[in-house]
Amino acid sequence: MDIADDAQEVIERGLALTLARNRAHFEGPNVDLANCLKCGCEIPQARRAAVHSCKYCVHCQTRLEKQ
Repeated sequence: MDIADDAQEVIERGLALTLARNRAHFEGPNVDLANCLKCGCEIPQARRAAVHSCKYCVHCQTRLEKQ
């Protein structure tokens, strides 16, 4: 291994850690997102107020429940 390989490993570990932190933010029990995780469309405020911690719009949630 040379210095470039060592640097690449440091970068990859940092990226993996950052991704894990971001993923944990979106997968927690108290997530309240403004946009659907599946399609990216805005989740209406009324739905976000009615369905605590919703992650998906009505359309995507319905499709997920049918699977």
